[in-house]
Amino acid sequence: MITLRLCSSGCCPTVHVSQGMVVITDDDGGRVTLTKEQLKLLVDRYDDIEAMK
Repeated sequence: MITLRLCSSGCCPTVHVSQGMVVITDDDGGRVTLTKEQLKLLVDRYDDIEAMK
């Protein structure tokens, strides 16, 4: 398992990567689970998402 802490501006979500799944946990304990395919879609579409702002 790989664990990353993404701290910035007082917020420190944690990302756990294991067995083809990515679990993102926020500071309040909320969780989102993504498959590696879903994560790839998010990364691939990031520029499109930013353009929507």
